[in-house]
Amino acid sequence: MILLADDEPAFQRLTASWLRSQGHEVMTVGDGDAARAAFAKAKPEVVLLDLAMPPHHDPQAGIALIPAFAPAPVVVMTGHADQALAMQAIEAGAWDFLAKPVDPDLLKVVVARAVERARLAQELAALRARDEASEDMGLIGQSPPMVALRALIRRVAPTNLPVMVLGPSGTGKELVARAIHAASARAKGPLVPVHCGAVPADLLESELFGHLKGSFTGAHADRAGLVEVAHGGTLFLDEIGEMPPAMQVKLLRFLADGTYQPVGAREMRTSDVRIVAATHRDLAAAVTDGSFREDLYYRLKGVVLSTPKLDDRGADKALLAQIFLRRATPQASFSADALGWIAQRAWPGNVRELRAAVECAAALAQGQVGVQDLVFATGSGESVQTAHQPQTLEEEVAELERRRIVEALARTGHNHTHTARELGLSRVGLLKKMDRMGLR
Repeated sequence: MILLADDEPAFQRLTASWLRSQGHEVMTVGDGDAARAAFAKAKPEVVLLDLAMPPHHDPQAGIALIPAFAPAPVVVMTGHADQALAMQAIEAGAWDFLAKPVDPDLLKVVVARAVERARLAQELAALRARDEASEDMGLIGQSPPMVALRALIRRVAPTNLPVMVLGPSGTGKELVARAIHAASARAKGPLVPVHCGAVPADLLESELFGHLKGSFTGAHADRAGLVEVAHGGTLFLDEIGEMPPAMQVKLLRFLADGTYQPVGAREMRTSDVRIVAATHRDLAAAVTDGSFREDLYYRLKGVVLSTPKLDDRGADKALLAQIFLRRATPQASFSADALGWIAQRAWPGNVRELRAAVECAAALAQGQVGVQDLVFATGSGESVQTAHQPQTLEEEVAELERRRIVEALARTGHNHTHTARELGLSRVGLLKKMDRMGLR
């Protein structure tokens, strides 16, 4: 689709008709505000923009509008053609510049090239997204703790060592287990999760090791346990700290030699699985107070990985919020204040709380998601004014600068070059500021 923004009805009508005759779908608008709204709604591939449109009829106002259409190629068309104006438009992000009256043959070539460029850019973005998904292993974020965690997973995954994942609730421990499995030699086998605290104690043995028909009331048929289902793959024991003491003994025997006995069976069976366990509890303290077996603790504690709290992940807050919003409502966006509020708010429920808040705010917001939508979604009862207020002018300036950088990083997907351009900084200057603020 092509968006044609021009305030001359005759030019609109003739140009749109000609473009449609060339097989293009065309949307027309007559002023800058309408162009912004149409672009946000329709996401056209190419924008044909008249620089001098209402309400100001000033070419400089049209040039200031160009960045709003990124990443679509913008072809500027104006009767005020001169070299200086063309250079300003190109510097502002325009892809090409045509002087009115527009030569139809030239317009045909320029539009065809712009459409091709837009489609190539879309394909490249899709390839990059696929590569990034592979690179980040499903664990999104560029904060130092997340970069370090992914590096450890790459080192641990190829081994057959058991892994213990520790961290607060809502920090993505199951995602770590999935990343380990996907990067291991067992990736073609199954990943079988079991929540040790969600299964009643008297059924957990049957759930893990299976049972034979008639072994207890309600056992109407033989049933394979999750240990057997996970053969050749990975068994993820979530919230292992909630496992009853009696089951800890049976699990320890299985970890020792890979053998187990289904409920009601006489013979031993074997299964080859890798164990990844996770818990938000302090298992060392549980060993000390006797609620968790010391020998099982050391069996499971082959390699220990820790998932960071969301509040320790800096600019990842805004980045994750943008991703959750895009998944919930692709056309929605945050206000600048909302991104700043997300970045500075404490999230005791970690990523799970942030995701729930964004999805709720997206469902309730009328248009752009603002601070009040997020406040309502979190159910905190706080107001916009309850956030930390800088006490001095220096603090206030520093807070505003940090917020602007965090918001711009989120909008550009952490592309430092695009962020620097948006903020009017050099790339080196931006990186220095990010280092000073701990945003790298």
